[in-house]
Amino acid sequence: MLNVMIVDDEPVTRFGIKASVDWAQEDMQVVGDYANGAAALERLAAGPVDILITDIKMPVMDGLALTRHALQQYPRIKVVLVSSHNDFAFVREGLKLGVVDYILKHSLEPEELISILRKCKELIREDERLGVRLREAGHEERMRLRKRYEQELKRYLVKPEAAIAEHAYPSWLKGPFQAACVKLNRVRDLNETYGYLYKSILLDQLSEAFYARVPEGIALTTAENGLFLLLPGEADAPLSLARLREELAGEAELGVTLGWVTGDGLSAVPACFRESMTACERGFFEGEGLYVYAGDRSRAHGEQRLPDRVKGLTAGDEAFERQLALWQAEWANGGISPSELKENACRVLSMRFKMTVDPYALVESFERLFQAESLAELAQLLKEQMSELSGLGSRTLDAAAASHPIDIALAYIRANYLDAMTLQQVADAVHVSKNYFSILFKKTTGQNFIDYVIDLRINQAKALLTHTDLRVYEVAERSGFNDVKYFSKLFKKIAGCAPVDYREGRKLNQAEPVDDREGRKPTPVEPAQGEGRE
Repeated sequence: MLNVMIVDDEPVTRFGIKASVDWAQEDMQVVGDYANGAAALERLAAGPVDILITDIKMPVMDGLALTRHALQQYPRIKVVLVSSHNDFAFVREGLKLGVVDYILKHSLEPEELISILRKCKELIREDERLGVRLREAGHEERMRLRKRYEQELKRYLVKPEAAIAEHAYPSWLKGPFQAACVKLNRVRDLNETYGYLYKSILLDQLSEAFYARVPEGIALTTAENGLFLLLPGEADAPLSLARLREELAGEAELGVTLGWVTGDGLSAVPACFRESMTACERGFFEGEGLYVYAGDRSRAHGEQRLPDRVKGLTAGDEAFERQLALWQAEWANGGISPSELKENACRVLSMRFKMTVDPYALVESFERLFQAESLAELAQLLKEQMSELSGLGSRTLDAAAASHPIDIALAYIRANYLDAMTLQQVADAVHVSKNYFSILFKKTTGQNFIDYVIDLRINQAKALLTHTDLRVYEVAERSGFNDVKYFSKLFKKIAGCAPVDYREGRKLNQAEPVDDREGRKPTPVEPAQGEGRE
């Protein structure tokens, strides 16, 4: 509803204007009537007014002065002048100022007034439409600019010696700034439960949350399960970054570790990237939290590296446990990079099993060790992998020899993929251990178990979108997804477009027909050659 103000020093005129219009029918309301421009201007400051109807000649402040002040302070307000016979010189001046129209007092008719009010309403609606278009254009331009900044700064981090154009980074990077490395915790559990793309969805979500809080900042995705953030200024950095970490953790519904440092000028960005990553690594030893870069904390190695400590010892033996505990205690407070500790653990496995275990299984164990997020977890995983590989022994992982359990597993998955399903559940169905089945499945199919299941579900969703009129949430449910928001984001990551856009662009003869009647499970659509993950 539009707000209208009437200003005239003659009460009869104010009353006549108010009585001439069915304001509710015109989707308008009179929010006040005043006898002079000064009183009206004071009211304008108290709340929004869309249409101002004002006399020209009034005491204290005349209508032209009111119009001038009103349009300067509220450019979108629409002004209508009320004039007498001898006011035409003032009317011309008012039209130059930008008033919409004028009304002659002596011939004021309701139809004319209503017509002018409707003209004002249409101009206001056009302003709103133009404002939306301008905001959309401005948003698109900001997005393009932000993407350019992100791309150029990524290149700069890779090649700091390369020149970077002044327009290719935000101007505030010429002065002091904050740099922060943000790392997601419990990523291994995420990958096993939701597939490898879920982490990417979460990082996109965290980037959006960061930009909503710091629109002028820059967020870059890193290869370390996290983000590298650049924020202008350096005042109250610990407090503001602590709040930011809490907000990002809440957005991701996961633990988040943040390492930060301050810098000054574009040339400091590469060093700040390395230093914030180093600060973030303290979470490996001290737990998730907020850490400021405190300089190089590396120190000399002890007398023996882990492979030398446990050489010739068997996992589970008291001597092995004692040496592993001593190794943990030596590095409990840091002083070494987590990646170097993980490499030490991998060398233990290599030294013990490289001649007796299938190389594929050994590489899979290395990968699991590198997913450790704390020193304690690394030690525990090392013991588990040594036990697992000892049990595996010389068992072959050749596809031909392993085809029977995997064939059974694939049949089981196809029959149940629309229901909740876990790796343990399928491993139990084919009577092998969870870890052995995971290795066997990936070597045979080329995919992790959960990613294979997700591909089946996404391909089923594609078929349902092509051949049915089901709503997106119904497609999600009938494809095995319980969360339509997650389904939509995952579908876009894999298919390259949103489910609705996929439906509109897909021809009916490009997918197999699907029986979507209640009580019957559709036949899964196998990922076609070259289709699936993108």
